[in-house]
Amino acid sequence: METKRAMHMICIMILAVMLTGCAGKQKLSDKFDEAEVKAAAEEVIEILNEGDIDTLVDQKWNSVMKSMAGKEMMTEQVLPIVEELGAFEEFDKEAVTGSRDKDTEQEFAVAVVKVKYEKRKAQFTISFDEDMKVGGFYIK
Repeated sequence: METKRAMHMICIMILAVMLTGCAGKQKLSDKFDEAEVKAAAEEVIEILNEGDIDTLVDQKWNSVMKSMAGKEMMTEQVLPIVEELGAFEEFDKEAVTGSRDKDTEQEFAVAVVKVKYEKRKAQFTISFDEDMKVGGFYIK
């Protein structure tokens, strides 16, 4: 079970790195609105904090994320991590940059959001495609 969990987390991290790491700090594309990206990232985090994995995956994930990080994986592996953080307190710092997939030339908006919880802080990196669907998700 631990091996399966580790493999799923590695897949999510690889996807997040593919979408954000190679691009560095690119300017946000004109196809995105910074305030809208921040609001969308906060909404994703709030849905996760509520434990509503069905809504998160069904309504917010793009097709790639649904295949890489489906409901079962999110429920079994990501939700327990969020629950360990304790109660949500507040959004702390937020930054938005752009990213482009080198293979497909698809543009993404990448939100990095630091969040204060009862027990400790967490940092979310969430990538959005042009339809404002989540195409990359990472929590540390």
